[in-house]
Amino acid sequence: MSVSLEDYRAAIALGEERHFGRAARRLGVTQPALTARLRRLEAAIETRLFDRGRGGAAPTAAGLAFLDGARRVLDAAAETHEAAQGAAAGRGQVLRIGATHYAAHQVLGAVLTRFRARHPDVRIKLKEGATARLEAALERRELDAAFAHPPLHCSELSDRLLAETRFIRFERSAGDPLIPYPRAEAPVLMGALARAEEARSQNARGRDAHARDARGRDARSVALAEADTMLGAITLAEAGYGTCAAPEDFPHRALAGWRRDEDRAEILQTSIAWRRLDRRPQVTALISAAMEAVCAAPSRSTERTDAPGDDDA
Repeated sequence: MSVSLEDYRAAIALGEERHFGRAARRLGVTQPALTARLRRLEAAIETRLFDRGRGGAAPTAAGLAFLDGARRVLDAAAETHEAAQGAAAGRGQVLRIGATHYAAHQVLGAVLTRFRARHPDVRIKLKEGATARLEAALERRELDAAFAHPPLHCSELSDRLLAETRFIRFERSAGDPLIPYPRAEAPVLMGALARAEEARSQNARGRDAHARDARGRDARSVALAEADTMLGAITLAEAGYGTCAAPEDFPHRALAGWRRDEDRAEILQTSIAWRRLDRRPQVTALISAAMEAVCAAPSRSTERTDAPGDDDA
């Protein structure tokens, strides 16, 4: 027994509504029809996807995994449909690009300007996110290329270094703890920041013993918030939750008036990443545009692993 796109849509509706009646109304079908479809779906994949009770439904562990995959299937089906329609109408292919907020500011505009001048028919879908999420999306083939901050950790990806900048501490109030980023998002940079912050806290404790609480811990050594983006850290710092670390030229009005601690600057790199075996013309053309736009000086670019040559573009 095969599984249709309508089966995926029905499972997603039920998973989001958690109620057969509401899911049926959302789908425009009767409740018995939805119930019958779900039974056929579970029989087809030989797995129980939902626990039922008094009209309600809660996804099982298998159901949650199925819903995650079902959303990807529907997204892929929609993209395939759109690509076919675009080709029939004479429009170009779609290039799915990811970028961190800072990489978009730093390099992406110049790269896409150059790329569009040579390939005006290629349509762009842009997704913003943290480096770890963009890397995962590349690995899952949800993106074709990403502008992010190395090092990357997937062996199937290649990247070329495009630019570097100093990553410094901006202090709104002296002595405030640093608002941390999750280690998983950028483990090397975040680890360096954590070590620098620990050294700073130790120095502060030595100079200012009265700041310790009753347990002997520096009362101001731990931030009360965490952010997964640079913009989020700046917003939290504005609200008084601590101080933040960001690229020295990060485009935010608040940073202009804050003290810049440049003594322990780290280096933030930005690269373009893609799947190593992906040699489609639009991908290699984007890589070429990136290198031409921001890597005119040979010393500023570094090829990480096997990369398509310019002739491939």
